[in-house]
Amino acid sequence: MNCKAMGRIFVGLCQVGAWGCFDEFNRLEERMLSAVSQQVQTIQEALKSQIEGKRDEGLCVELVGKQVKVSTDMAIFITMNPGYAGRSNLPDNLKKLFRSLAMTTPDRQLIAEVMLFSQGFRSAEKLACKIVPFFR
Repeated sequence: MNCKAMGRIFVGLCQVGAWGCFDEFNRLEERMLSAVSQQVQTIQEALKSQIEGKRDEGLCVELVGKQVKVSTDMAIFITMNPGYAGRSNLPDNLKKLFRSLAMTTPDRQLIAEVMLFSQGFRSAEKLACKIVPFFR
């Protein structure tokens, strides 16, 4: 992956109003992350100005040398697993463009118990102990 490839992906997302989820985003090199942050910031500023009503018609931005109309339906999401070898820290200018959200492994036992209780099973704890390993 390089900046131009990422830019072409962003152009497509902007044009069709699609959502893009980039998995393991922090595996990109730090120098590339900084360049990509400029592209993401340009898109977000265009979206913000459209939503705030500063522009009546669609706003065009320049990405990878092209004028691109930004659809208000488009969105960019990233996932990352910090702390593993080969992962970069996100530059501060890129961190501020995304909202952080922590995720943990779900408690399958508790979920199974609640679902069983909600269906009227009186011995949900015992059943959940047997059901969870079965589905794992």
